[in-house]
Amino acid sequence: MDEPAEPLYAEEVLRQVQGLLGNGPISAGDMRVAGQNATGHGAMAVGTVNVGAVRDGRSARIWFETFTEGTVRELSDAYASTSSDQQLDRRLGQQHLVCLSGPPASGRFTSARLAAARRHGLARVCLLGGVKQPGDLLASDVTIPGGYGYVLPLDDAGVRDVDGPTLMGLATRAKNLDMTIVLVGDFSRRRSELAGYLVEHRPAAAAEVFGAQLRSALSNRCVGECGNDCDGGCLDGYVEECTTHPELHAYLTSEPRPEDLAPLVEDIALRVPRGASLRARLAQLLPRHQREWAAQILDVEETVEGWSAEQIRAFRVSCAVLAGRPVAEIRQAAWALIEPVTPAPVPAQAPTPAPAPVAGAETGGGPPVGGTRMRGTVLDNLLGVALRRAVRIEDGGTAGGTRIAFQAANEQLRSVLLEVAWTDWWLPEQLLDWLAGLARAEVPETRQLAAGALGWSAGRDVGAALATVAGLAAEPRAAVRQAAAVAVVAMAVQPALGHRVRAELDRWASGSAAHLRDTVARAYELGLARLWPDAALVHLWWVAQARTQRWHNSVVRGLVEVHVGGQPGLLLTTLIDWTRSDDPEARLHAARTLRVLAERWAPPPREHWPELLGLAGQGVVGMADLATLWATALSLPETAYRSWRTLGWWLSGADGQPEVAGRCLDLLRLVITGRPSLRHRLDHQLHHVWRPVMPRNSLLDDVRRLIDEEQR
Repeated sequence: MDEPAEPLYAEEVLRQVQGLLGNGPISAGDMRVAGQNATGHGAMAVGTVNVGAVRDGRSARIWFETFTEGTVRELSDAYASTSSDQQLDRRLGQQHLVCLSGPPASGRFTSARLAAARRHGLARVCLLGGVKQPGDLLASDVTIPGGYGYVLPLDDAGVRDVDGPTLMGLATRAKNLDMTIVLVGDFSRRRSELAGYLVEHRPAAAAEVFGAQLRSALSNRCVGECGNDCDGGCLDGYVEECTTHPELHAYLTSEPRPEDLAPLVEDIALRVPRGASLRARLAQLLPRHQREWAAQILDVEETVEGWSAEQIRAFRVSCAVLAGRPVAEIRQAAWALIEPVTPAPVPAQAPTPAPAPVAGAETGGGPPVGGTRMRGTVLDNLLGVALRRAVRIEDGGTAGGTRIAFQAANEQLRSVLLEVAWTDWWLPEQLLDWLAGLARAEVPETRQLAAGALGWSAGRDVGAALATVAGLAAEPRAAVRQAAAVAVVAMAVQPALGHRVRAELDRWASGSAAHLRDTVARAYELGLARLWPDAALVHLWWVAQARTQRWHNSVVRGLVEVHVGGQPGLLLTTLIDWTRSDDPEARLHAARTLRVLAERWAPPPREHWPELLGLAGQGVVGMADLATLWATALSLPETAYRSWRTLGWWLSGADGQPEVAGRCLDLLRLVITGRPSLRHRLDHQLHHVWRPVMPRNSLLDDVRRLIDEEQR
């Protein structure tokens, strides 16, 4: 087996490639930006806070922070209400614990804090910190003061650790202490499992958010010619002037995310431009005039601290490709573009700066590696005035060093810079070879960003781009094949390339090269199945027949993405055909897919229904066909253990739900009818597994009677 690739999800890939292609910014993790509707903890001045520990002893690490009443009032004054606020309030009133799900920087954290304030008061809103896993809060030595509303932000690892028993325990504790807890994170991949506790955060319209943020930024300021008699009415007029400006109105109509608006609001509030000045300022801030801006950035004439104009140009193009990465990686990528014969390696993290060279020493052919400190004035000069105003410099501390990221409102400039580099400064094959080298790097983020740029390049020369990606797809390293799959997805989101890319995938999936087939499966796993569900089922059938795929999960994940993409009927019909196939590999993948789908639960208000059982009730799949799928999963040695475990979870959830329980019994009857081996295994599960762990589950008595009936 080859080395495993890092975990990567369809949502992340689609968001990333859309950012580069100009349809939305890349997001990775919680982003702390200015703006009342797009904040993370630490994004705004929080004034005086009260911090307390909730565990005793030297090992204490869990703490809570109480926001001041003034801080919460400031948030409330600048907040644009969302359509999900009422649902959030209602859920908190009913069960005291809610999982608020939304993408990073969408305003979900602010919404959670204000929901706590509406329930408990402005002075009783707290942030929980130091919590590695939500289950830590259930420890016996954790004592949280009652009567407050607590907000707990979760990263991806924390979201993965959330499970049903933990939520039930936290909800019970919150109710007993008359407090509420809002878990804030991206639960989109757990939607079906946590449906009973989940509220989807729906941000307000961009125009409303912009207006609320601008009013807050300009509060207590006169923006007219009122003199000493200003009553604040001029502010409403100015906000209306801005929001009705044709260019800004068109931009807001495209519904940029709240984090995209923050730098725009900040700039306008700083200058308060009107008339021609507002029009000129918007021309710089909005995407419309970015081609000229990009050309200005790459038209380098000066030198900086030993860097030639060509090296500076390469550095700026590398900033566009590796946006958000440490300066050390960007510098090495620039060197690789200038010196393609002996490219410098991309380090996993920022290297320790080398001692400064002796005065007058030569720095060599590439950008100076140790002789120039990449910060302060030197870094500003390398970026240039035009690029510097489009990016933000982030101090990464010890985690990789200084990073260069594009401001959200200027994200589209990245693809425009690549376009100018492609047409004006480098030969296409030079750029493609350079991007392919970055896609083979050791750093996962570098590989993925370079792969997205390779996908972008297909819009300029699809044949050359596909040939480059085919070389990556044939690599023995799984991580490189994953990068090739990301590039394929980036190509597929461009409608004009669909036919050409589909033909290439036909060739890869039907051929004999195992690595090419594996790359096809990875592409569908990473979002391509949502775009092309019909093609996914054809290609994954070809790929699934290779025995090597039984040690990978890409086929199953690709099939699940067809379901997630809104085609459950199409997928289930295909899986039934696979279970009836003579090919053992196809049957195995069908069983694995059934087991994964069986762990999904229906969205509210039917969150107590297993999603597959609900689909059977809606006629999307027949009960007999569903029973066939279950029988396959319960019978195969590779899937039996977890499938029986999941079936027990269904029975646990159905207890006390008569309609669900009846459907479960109907399904079980169809599963064991004519299958004596499954009936015996069901009897074993009932006596030795389910009874001990669910002694009060009355549904198990009905299962016992069902077994007895079948034995007669």
